[in-house]
Amino acid sequence: MSVTPEKKQIAKYIADIFGGKASVFNYGDDNNISKIAILQSVDSPCGGEVSYSTIGLSSYDIGLSVEDKPLRIEFVGASPAEYEQFGNIISTCAFNVINSDYSCSPGTIYPNIVKMYYPELNTKHILFVSPFLWDKDLETLHFEDKKVAWLQAIPISDTEFVYAQKHGSEALEDLLEESDVDILDLNRLSVI
Repeated sequence: MSVTPEKKQIAKYIADIFGGKASVFNYGDDNNISKIAILQSVDSPCGGEVSYSTIGLSSYDIGLSVEDKPLRIEFVGASPAEYEQFGNIISTCAFNVINSDYSCSPGTIYPNIVKMYYPELNTKHILFVSPFLWDKDLETLHFEDKKVAWLQAIPISDTEFVYAQKHGSEALEDLLEESDVDILDLNRLSVI
């Protein structure tokens, strides 16, 4: 996994957005075939929390384009520091794109990702939304050969997953916002 100028630019950009103390760690898939770098920023967005971002997921095609350029993504998310496997959750989402050609856009749900690492917790799945958690907006990055956008991973429960399937993920996002739940708490109660 080479460190390109593009990946350095992405890492610097997201580290500046996150603030806190940033480090980059490499994660491998179960078969030790693919790797993804994950930037982790301690005490971001607040004390006792950790923010995460993929670095280099945008090297992989998701089948979307905008203004005649390929649209690529990087995943971001955050959790209380006690959930030390959250980086694995983000990397597993990335490996869905890298190894299994998953597409992803706002409203996409990856089932059972949280459950793989924390089977006992109330949230089980990941819903992707436009990022909103950090003080600064995450802007689309423009490169010569592509545009790189950001998607935030939000853990959701089984009943919230079913609700999104029935009513649409936008309806679930609205419900989560109206309920004012702590979306960082992987063991929060369902809003349904």
